[in-house]
Amino acid sequence: MQRSRIVYKASVWFFIMGLLMGCVGSDVKPLAPASVNYPDWFLNPHQPNDRQLYGVGEGQTRDAAIQSALVDLLSQLSIEVAASFETRLSVHQQDFESVERVSEKQIQASVANTEIRNYQVKQIQRLSYDKTVALIAVSRKQLLADIQASFEQALARLKSQQHAQTGDYQLVNYLFYRRHLPQVDALQQQLKVLNALDRGFDDVGARRYLQQFSETALQLKHTLVFELIADAPSQKWVAVIENALSQAGFKAQKTARPGQNAQILLTAQVSESEAYGFKIVRVNLNNRVMSGGQQLGGESWMFKGQALSKEVNATDLALQRVAQKIQDLIETQGLNAFLGLDLVR
Repeated sequence: MQRSRIVYKASVWFFIMGLLMGCVGSDVKPLAPASVNYPDWFLNPHQPNDRQLYGVGEGQTRDAAIQSALVDLLSQLSIEVAASFETRLSVHQQDFESVERVSEKQIQASVANTEIRNYQVKQIQRLSYDKTVALIAVSRKQLLADIQASFEQALARLKSQQHAQTGDYQLVNYLFYRRHLPQVDALQQQLKVLNALDRGFDDVGARRYLQQFSETALQLKHTLVFELIADAPSQKWVAVIENALSQAGFKAQKTARPGQNAQILLTAQVSESEAYGFKIVRVNLNNRVMSGGQQLGGESWMFKGQALSKEVNATDLALQRVAQKIQDLIETQGLNAFLGLDLVR
């Protein structure tokens, strides 16, 4: 009898220990609530008026929710943008009710280029461990003043930089205008925001200046001609470079014209070898982009082409495969990467 009690107590002890060990070894996960109730201020947000603009947003964190609300606020200005703006709220976790609110507006300027500084967080609420919603408000008058001040400063800086650009070389001038086109795009977008905030905003002078800036960049590009100067080994790949420049909207030729000052210098070192029945050609291709005696860009590339040694024109076939690899590189990495120069957008 005493022995059976000992065995029984030991069995109970091991059973309890097994349960404890099982609990320790298992992953403890928080139970998800059966549903998420979104506040009314989020599902039915305030409408913008003459004094205030409002935006609601959701995200995994407080900052993400506020950022989403800022984007939502800007979208309500009805700015026309190339892409469709979409705010989407959805909960898809298991055992959660699915709630979705979709708002789509066609806009033409990137809201990411508009900075909102003086906003107020009216509501912030954490709904679950990975879901926070926010309501923000901005004074229409203050937003107009902030964006206008930022716009005028950026426009004045661009005009000053343009005035300082007095180079005589077309390629140098084109690169200046090309480099500043993203800034012009951002300023044009800010103009649309300013017009949305104040329909009486006088934008005629600024709009004309920005339009002329873009047209000047386009004109410089269309009249720019590159002279391709190649040594004997690199002559085989001049046509590939000419085709790439043409597809990018530039003109290229092998002989210089009067007043032409944009050159691409090509040099190559070619070596041949044979191994395992293959003719192998290795090419070290160098390019330099020059204007007025100044190097503006350039890169060096290594290529390898091969063909069966028994082919009658094995070397030529290997060189043709090098040409194909040069073309593939330009298509995949871009002309800018190949030339080491920010030439195209």
